[in-house]
Amino acid sequence: MSYTSDHSDNNPIEVFRGTGWQVALVQSLLENAEINTYIYYGGRGNTAPWDSRGCFPLNRAMVAFEDYERAKEVVSQYYDALKGNST
Repeated sequence: MSYTSDHSDNNPIEVFRGTGWQVALVQSLLENAEINTYIYYGGRGNTAPWDSRGCFPLNRAMVAFEDYERAKEVVSQYYDALKGNST
């Protein structure tokens, strides 16, 4: 999937969202792939990882727009490993 927008290559874009633990794990995987990552811990997401509607995690892994496609591949591999489909 490709993300189209008028972002510049240096603007951050969300590549993953989840609990603090999940986001930290994905950050480690992204950094192992030499993709600079920063984590956005939004609001009370550190203790109760839901938005005001009670359904979406607020913790997000962000990457530079230029790294988005490579980062999505790493995240896809993460999901495959969770399902036991790792290659």
